[in-house]
Amino acid sequence: MTKNVFLLIIGLAFLISCNKNESPEFYIINGEIKNFEGKIYLIPAVDTLYYSNNFREDTATVVDGKFKFRLSTKFETPLPFRIRTDNSITNQFIMESKDQLIEIEEMSPMIKPSISCENSTVHSEDVSLAERRQASREELGIAMNSLNNSKFSNDSIQKLSDIAQEKFKENTLLIIKEFSKEYPKSYVSFWYLAMSEMIYGYDIAIENAYENLSPEIKKSNVAKLFEQKMLMSKVSQTGSPFPAN
Repeated sequence: MTKNVFLLIIGLAFLISCNKNESPEFYIINGEIKNFEGKIYLIPAVDTLYYSNNFREDTATVVDGKFKFRLSTKFETPLPFRIRTDNSITNQFIMESKDQLIEIEEMSPMIKPSISCENSTVHSEDVSLAERRQASREELGIAMNSLNNSKFSNDSIQKLSDIAQEKFKENTLLIIKEFSKEYPKSYVSFWYLAMSEMIYGYDIAIENAYENLSPEIKKSNVAKLFEQKMLMSKVSQTGSPFPAN
């Protein structure tokens, strides 16, 4: 009897060991970058609270155009990141909690890295939304360049700049609202709303667009944190009393 119990314990220990080997602590992010050698950094693209203290920054060394990052398996949802060097940074991009490949054509805040991930539509959705926003971003850039090269007074430049920025904000939130209707189950929709709240604070357009998202997304921990942030910014901007629990 004692021998059988001993063998059972050994068997259980073996199974636990196997399960540990099948559940690694990190996903592997392999990468390729053109015309760069040296240190690069994977950094959060939004408030670090969204990463549940599981990520702040990861460092890699590019050798022969290749690099590797690690992503915690504790992440339950796709998350937004950027890659930076000491002198430049990429546009934000969204990665799922999976092994994947990142390809960087150019280190530019206007260009997203290309991401290959099995059975994923996140990157294509991210690119689609960026393309929809491109025209309004270019319009803002033209307006700001025109103002910077004008002979208007500083007060006039500031007023016209505010008008251009407000128009850009309205266009951006409208595009994201429409995108969230088309892709209610997409974390691309969610993260652009979170980024908008981070930049603009509370706006009724952000709240309305959030209502388009699926119940599955709204049940996630990142969505619960977003709701708290949106409520706090709404209270601070409108002066409304904080609701009692």
